Amino acid sequence: MPSRITNINRAKNPKVDVVCVGMVTPAEVYVVEKMPDWNTGTNWNHRADFISDDAAIVAYCITNWGLTGGLVCNKLGDDLAGNNVFDELESMGVVGRFIKDKSLRTPYEIVISDSEGGRTYFWDRREDLLRTLEEADTDTIKNAKCVYADWYDYPYNRPAIQEAVDQGLPVLINIEDQYADSNLISELVGLATWFQCTPDQTSNAHKKYETCEELLRLGVEGVLFTGSEDGCIWKSDRKSFSVLAPSINLVDANGAGAVLSAGFLYGYSQGFDMEYSCRFAVSAASKQCELVSPMALPVEEIEKLARELKVRDF
Repeated sequence: MPSRITNINRAKNPKVDVVCVGMVTPAEVYVVEKMPDWNTGTNWNHRADFISDDAAIVAYCITNWGLTGGLVCNKLGDDLAGNNVFDELESMGVVGRFIKDKSLRTPYEIVISDSEGGRTYFWDRREDLLRTLEEADTDTIKNAKCVYADWYDYPYNRPAIQEAVDQGLPVLINIEDQYADSNLISELVGLATWFQCTPDQTSNAHKKYETCEELLRLGVEGVLFTGSEDGCIWKSDRKSFSVLAPSINLVDANGAGAVLSAGFLYGYSQGFDMEYSCRFAVSAASKQCELVSPMALPVEEIEKLARELKVRDF
């Protein structure tokens, strides 16, 4: 048989707070002052290994904040890199059915992060790996409170998202800056309870309110529009407000959006109202940017800052 299966913590943790659906890959980040010109180089200030993509980061944060995080993900190769990733997920306590396949080669991602909050990444998203996400075991979803997914894994993550919809679970889909893609949005809007968005890199800071209104009109229940140093906007038919980001000593913004997603879903799973869930999310993401590589800060530290953040209704 080409595959080996590792079942992680399923019997110990039948109830899962947040299940994350998406690709998983080993990665490393290098932090530089600024990206060098073409065909030149520069020194890096910091470097770290981490497990990417966003779904894995969210699951890791949820678990390290004391809840149970689940992961529905792709297969990895039965090689050193694949074994290391699954061993680390096991040591973290993330719940899932992780499969190693001798016919696959484990992918890898390299991220260059700069002091202005930008990043350049090189990743290895191959069709043979993406297709394995369609076959991933979804049993953990049956015991979940909510589900997280990314637009860039679609349509390979659709079976798992559909399972969540069929179970009546709320689903946060991070569509980033893809809200202008009408074909993609028309498919995702029937699957998402909430959308998470980020500004278009070239234009639209002034269109975030209009974007939220349009997505609500299409049928989602709420929109979480993040804006880096601008914090975030929450808009629903019931309540609309913005949470302002604090001043920080920016080191590495890579993964901050996923940490914000984790913070929001942590709040929801804990029964916090939307305002405090967004406070917690912005606090977690902001403090993450003062560290190198995505990781989970202590809850007490995040809550202390969250209580201090300014909120404005609109």
